[in-house]
Formats: sequence, C-alpha cells, structure tokens
Amino acid sequence: MSPVFVSTQTAALLTGKSVRTVHNWLESGVIMGKAVSAAHIPGGQMWQIDLSSIAANVQTEMTDEFLECVRRADAGDAKETNNVGTYFYKSGEYKIAVGWFEVAAKKGCADAMDLLSMCYINGIGVGKSHALGIQWLGKAAALGHSVAKAKLLALGFEV
Repeated sequence: MSPVFVSTQTAALLTGKSVRTVHNWLESGVIMGKAVSAAHIPGGQMWQIDLSSIAANVQTEMTDEFLECVRRADAGDAKETNNVGTYFYKSGEYKIAVGWFEVAAKKGCADAMDLLSMCYINGIGVGKSHALGIQWLGKAAALGHSVAKAKLLALGFEV
C-alpha cells in the first residue's frame, strides 16, 4: 500500500496523544509530515502526518485493512471512524477506542453510539457514567438501532 497521510487530529486519536504532542513530534523531527495548503485555516496551511512515522505509537496492528479504515475515517466517514475504534477496542486499547467512538457518534453513527453507551455504563476506557451511557443508548435507539432499542427495553425504558 502507498504511504498514508492523515490529519494531525487523526494522528492524535491514533496515538492517544494531544494534537499539541503531534505538533511537537513534527517540530522535533520525531515524525514526518507534509504541509498542505488550507485557505480556511489561519496561516493558510495544515500538516498531514505520514502514518508510517507514528506506527510505533499506534497500539494496534497496522494491517492494510486497518490503514484503509483510517484513511476513510480521516476523510470523514463515520462508519469507518467507528471501525477504527473497534480495532482499538479489540486490541484492549479502550481509552483510544472511546475517542474514536465519540467522534463517530457525534457524526451520527448509531453503532458507535451503542458501543459508547456500553463503555460508559461499564466504565470501559472512560469513567463509569450510567447517565451518559443511557443518553448515548437513547440516541442510537432514536436512529433506529435495534440492539439499542432492545437494551433500553431490557432496562425498563419505553422506546
């Protein structure tokens, strides 16, 4: 597969670090990137990070399939954003997975909302919060997610 470049925000999500940390890595030469024109940003440019240069800081297997999911997630695909979160979840990197689920859920992905509710209800990768868990479950159910509806019914909520 050819080199994959992602936004600094995606690089931060992949590594579980802040955007500032990613910028510090760039400035110090620890990772590689390229400046791209971005008229909508003050200064007119933004950075794209070479995914291979952060691979050592990504806590999941970097398969071609995973990289394709990351590329599509970086382009804004909510379903693929959720899929990247699932890779991290399966790798036991729950805190990083929750970050991906939150991004996907905020983009309207009902599957991510359901997974995020499970994380909050059980305190997986995030502080336990039944209220936030039920809130995300309700949002997924409102979008027609059948599993979320069944979970709400099992918890005694009307759907």
